Amino acid sequence: MFKSPDFWPPAPELRRREISLHFRGKDYQGYLIAPPASAGSRPLVLEIHNYAGLKFFDVHQAEYLARLGYVGLAIDVYGDMVKPEERLWSDDQAKLRTHLNRTFTAMVTLDHDHEFFRAILHAWLETGLNQPEVDRTVSAAAMGYCFGGVAVLEAVRGGLDLSAVVSFHGLLQTGEDGSPASVGVMRPPLKPCANIYNTRTIVQIENGSDDHLVQVDNRERFRKEMDDAGVPWVFHNYAKTPHGFALPATLGPPGHLHEASDRRSTIAMLNLLREVFPDVQQNSVVRNAAGTLIPL
Repeated sequence: MFKSPDFWPPAPELRRREISLHFRGKDYQGYLIAPPASAGSRPLVLEIHNYAGLKFFDVHQAEYLARLGYVGLAIDVYGDMVKPEERLWSDDQAKLRTHLNRTFTAMVTLDHDHEFFRAILHAWLETGLNQPEVDRTVSAAAMGYCFGGVAVLEAVRGGLDLSAVVSFHGLLQTGEDGSPASVGVMRPPLKPCANIYNTRTIVQIENGSDDHLVQVDNRERFRKEMDDAGVPWVFHNYAKTPHGFALPATLGPPGHLHEASDRRSTIAMLNLLREVFPDVQQNSVVRNAAGTLIPL
């Protein structure tokens, strides 16, 4: 298990486990962190990684959710397409080229095959709900960063049983990825499938107004799509805020931590979780997983 950030006090009472998923012939590894056993079962919140794959920050986010009072499950949707040691940014140019090629290839493999993308998300959701720490009498929630933001929207389009989803600086349309042309990733043929929107899911978008990957056209198409489908949505647009605004600098690019926007978007997420899980007393945690100070 990854080491907790130094800005949090020790919490040995949290329950921590690795979770395995075998899906369509491949193995995937996730990390579950839950409140103490004395808290009983709690609602599940899936955490979905950015383009680089599951890494330390995703596990930290799962721990943040557990410290708040929920069961955090950081999931991996890449499996052996990207080895763990290839998921972190490197200043070594040879390693960086491998990192970008492998991660963006994995990303387009997922977001160009909508049926597979939705199916693995559904498999992870069911796996999470079947854990003894989880209260499965309530619908889970999901959150994601960048590519993970694309994933939570695809979960809604696929009709997954989620009470709420939060996208942090994620793209709004699946299959229109932001991989740089210099990486040279070959995009496979797009394989769309029918949408069966879950109209009970609250969709919350946390977006930087200066995000070059989310243009006015993208926003308008998203709003029309959700309105036409009858899906409730909230769109927060943060002034002078770039892509990657909620990612710590320790991740390397594209992390461009904008503390004010990270703080406000985190508070917005906390409010949404309180709304959809009213029976859970949400704990106050001084700093989020990026280390940003959150007012108590």
